[in-house]
Amino acid sequence: MRGDAMNDLQNNDIKANAQAGAVNISTNDVSFQPTVNLGINGRGDIASFPARFIRSARKALNPIGAARDEAEMRSIEASSIADVVAIYKRAFPTFTDGQLYLMAHGYNTSASQADNLLNVLERAGKMSDSNRVDELPESCIDLDIHGAQTAYDDDLREMWAKLISQEVSSGRARSKRTKKILEQMDSEEANQLFSILRCCLWAKVGPNSVFTPIPVLLKTTEDDSWTYNGGTISYESVVAMDSLGLLSSNDWITFTLEPKGGLNLFSSSSHVLLINNKDEKIEINLGYAKFLKPGIELIEILDVPMDDRLMSVMDAVLETDVIYKPLD
Repeated sequence: MRGDAMNDLQNNDIKANAQAGAVNISTNDVSFQPTVNLGINGRGDIASFPARFIRSARKALNPIGAARDEAEMRSIEASSIADVVAIYKRAFPTFTDGQLYLMAHGYNTSASQADNLLNVLERAGKMSDSNRVDELPESCIDLDIHGAQTAYDDDLREMWAKLISQEVSSGRARSKRTKKILEQMDSEEANQLFSILRCCLWAKVGPNSVFTPIPVLLKTTEDDSWTYNGGTISYESVVAMDSLGLLSSNDWITFTLEPKGGLNLFSSSSHVLLINNKDEKIEINLGYAKFLKPGIELIEILDVPMDDRLMSVMDAVLETDVIYKPLD
């Protein structure tokens, strides 16, 4: 009876301490075989991209350091993450393998959050052409792990995967501000963003001729006050991206074309040339909005293909000749 009472007390301590971020239990007769693709073998070696990325946060708990006495310390093997996961498996038998693995690294998540994160990291691993994760600061990886947990929509998962893939491939962290915006974004806002990015062209802007993305927001005869580009973009989408801090609808870029002069515009797959065939100079405004730094960063990350209908919209609305040429 005393032994049962002690076990109950210990199990209560297990759950309380684990939820508080500590490991305070033994590994007697515990075995764990992960079902998620984490690549953990009996020695705790890490083979898969998701596991390598999470491990790089260097937040794995130290169960030995959390032990309260020498007997408990001797009973805990902290030489591998697999051992720590096994400890949690006994304490939380209803948790998914993904949850347990993340908990072993100090991240307490719901089952769906763990699934979101692992899905994102699996995608990122397939996209990455190199692995420079060790060059990324811990704070960068930590933000990515927390942010990717919120990706409940497939578009959001793809966005986080591309962001992480580029960071890992380049060894360069993206901005905290962009990640915070992405973390706040819901599926509807993701769709609104993509609708705008599909109508985006790059041009050289300013005295230093800096390549800058320009949102094309034109009014055709088919548009009312609530749409742009023949109904492909809603006014609501522009307002939503303004609220998120991705663009400003109070600023825009105006181009001046001299007689017979031209303006070169680019997408990832095409070159667009606007030619002024008039005898006087004209001003061209492609839309009353301007991307802010987080918006520009997301454009660079996502590389969304241009909407094929955009050329006919520009040809119908602008005062210039519009020449379109696919890039080889």
